[in-house]
Amino acid sequence: MAAGRPCMNPSTIALCIGLITAMLLSAGEVARANTLRMGGIGATTMLLPHLFEAFEGSETVKLKVIPSLGSSGGLRALTDDVLDVAVSGRPLTEQERAAGLKPALSIRTPFVLITSHPRPNGLHSSEIADIFKSLRPTWGNGSPIRIILRPRSDSDTAALAGMFPGMVAAIETARQRPDIPLAATDQDNADLAERMAGSLSAATLTQIISERRALRVVTIDGIDPSLAAFEGGSYPYAKTLDFILSSRPSPHAEAFIAFLRSSAGQAVLRSKGSVLIPK
Repeated sequence: MAAGRPCMNPSTIALCIGLITAMLLSAGEVARANTLRMGGIGATTMLLPHLFEAFEGSETVKLKVIPSLGSSGGLRALTDDVLDVAVSGRPLTEQERAAGLKPALSIRTPFVLITSHPRPNGLHSSEIADIFKSLRPTWGNGSPIRIILRPRSDSDTAALAGMFPGMVAAIETARQRPDIPLAATDQDNADLAERMAGSLSAATLTQIISERRALRVVTIDGIDPSLAAFEGGSYPYAKTLDFILSSRPSPHAEAFIAFLRSSAGQAVLRSKGSVLIPK
């Protein structure tokens, strides 16, 4: 090949294309090897960067969080090798386990009712289903309670349905009302709850803290839904979030999971409203 014009000779074009392709593929593999790719349930979209900041490997590894995948989308992306770690708000299915996915670590966070109301009154667990069934529910000061629902398939719907007596039927009754909005993702839910006066929806405490949301959590049966109340047993409502690995996890993924088990990792989790579930 002539110096300075190596690919101008037709006989060397194919070779040059092959070399360039190999270089690009190699560069892509290096970039991928130096990136920790995570995603899944929207509640952890901002939690993951907070955790990564304290991760020792963050000096040499870049973080890429793919947002708005949801639990099922994150697990599919993990199966397809698009992610290194998926976070799920539901248990794995038999098909997902058969594909080699496995829980590596689980955390729990209080599952709370949230509102934009500046001074919401507390609610009793026995009245919450009636609030969802009512055509014109109100807060203690007489202002309207404006409910936000999630899709039937969303793990938060199942969590809310299991919190209080009669909630399964109450949620279905609320679905029949055209004035009640449906929030597709965890971020949509929090965004809408912030914008809507007198809103009432459900979310994980870790999302509200991690995203610094301008929302209040509602006391239930006189108990403030804090991490301390949950750990002490006085606040019983919580959601489990599973960190899932593939059958062939990357070294970065394994190191990150090990970090979450460390005292430093657990301290960050606690500061964001979550606690590690011991094996």
